[in-house]
Amino acid sequence: MAMNIERLRALCEGEGLKYFLAPDRPMVMMGFGGLHGHYQAVVPLELDGRFLQVRTVGYLHCPADHPHIGKVLAVLGHLNYQLRMTKFGWDPSDGEIAAYADVWLEDGDLTQKQFSALFKSLLPSIDLNYKRLTQTIESGEDPGEITPESVAADTLPSKLRGLLDKMKSPKDDDEDDGFGKV
Repeated sequence: MAMNIERLRALCEGEGLKYFLAPDRPMVMMGFGGLHGHYQAVVPLELDGRFLQVRTVGYLHCPADHPHIGKVLAVLGHLNYQLRMTKFGWDPSDGEIAAYADVWLEDGDLTQKQFSALFKSLLPSIDLNYKRLTQTIESGEDPGEITPESVAADTLPSKLRGLLDKMKSPKDDDEDDGFGKV
């Protein structure tokens, strides 16, 4: 059972997403805001509805002759090794950097929960890594992994950050919850 545009629309509406329908092919387009930028994504149905991809549009650009392209490609390679569902690609013909998540549907259906997981993987990945990739493109230096915790610490007002630091005791650093240090 391949997916059709009606099913894709129902999945988008099930997530409460605002979207635009492409007039010439089975595809929806939408925009999102994050901590580091605003992003556009498309969700085309391809191969007669047997393949679905959530993909950024206009995410970043770094031409092949850019002086920091080697460092940028190293960061993209690291991200692709590290992340599970979201992947980053670079088009050498125009320098486009895109992020995407793919699903081969073949004869299956995509559940609402699976569709939700695509966005829960893609959106934080593109937002958290936008700043890292932008800095690498601009300076040639990779600032390193940017975690949700570091973003929260950077965006909190200094008084609140100070209170949280005081609440955390040295003993807390050594506690193990069965999944490693807390």
